[in-house]
Amino acid sequence: MNDYLTHSHWIGKFTDKELSSEQESTLLNQASHNPLLRNELRLDQDISELLADYDRIKLSETIGRTIKKGRTNVIIPVYLRIAASVIILMALSALAGLLINYSKQNSGHALLINRPVLNLQPDRIPGLLYAYGKSNLRSTPAERREIVQNRRNYDPYTPIPEYEFLVGTVTRDISVFVVSPVPRVKCKCDSLLQFNWRWLTGPVPVNLEITDNHGRIVLNTTQIMDVGYTLDTKHWARGLYYYKITAGDELVTVGSISIY
Repeated sequence: MNDYLTHSHWIGKFTDKELSSEQESTLLNQASHNPLLRNELRLDQDISELLADYDRIKLSETIGRTIKKGRTNVIIPVYLRIAASVIILMALSALAGLLINYSKQNSGHALLINRPVLNLQPDRIPGLLYAYGKSNLRSTPAERREIVQNRRNYDPYTPIPEYEFLVGTVTRDISVFVVSPVPRVKCKCDSLLQFNWRWLTGPVPVNLEITDNHGRIVLNTTQIMDVGYTLDTKHWARGLYYYKITAGDELVTVGSISIY
């Protein structure tokens, strides 16, 4: 049986120091020859440390609030609160008077012109931020999606939110281990992009599918039995693409390609 399958259930126990010395030595020995197992061990330890840090922060905040509450348990008299409110109202009234007087003398000032001070240009804002800026909080998800779609019609680099969420995803499928490319690739339109993978449990057919930022399939190569595939982008249009590598019906990874 594959060593990874045999010992993957020890990963959590290793992080929690629940393995015997013999089991720990066996797991570390297998990890020294298995990059996937090493990544799983490192990821599990990082998550454990992150949760531990979070617990310590929450405990520190709780202690801080308790100490602060004990030091500042002083009741402010009602008349002092009323006096403070009156002073604030007087200051706001004086400020309003200054603004009105200033507006009469400077009617052309940028703050008083009936247009926003910042004139944001669509071509200077990334696709998703532009779409979010144009849609307000009262718009429906369908309306916000339509705004992104309209932006995508003339900007080939506008990302697809559903695909962006999956970029860099590596599933626990142990049949194929992708070596290259990296999750986010940037290349020129005349580049040769190399896809490489390794089989962990024996050769299985690998499928490569590439779509543009409209979700249209531009390449669909199936049943690849080699350990790599070379993509020639010479005749590809500039823009953002997403690649998906699968083994049979199992998703292996998703990435993006920016051709410029």
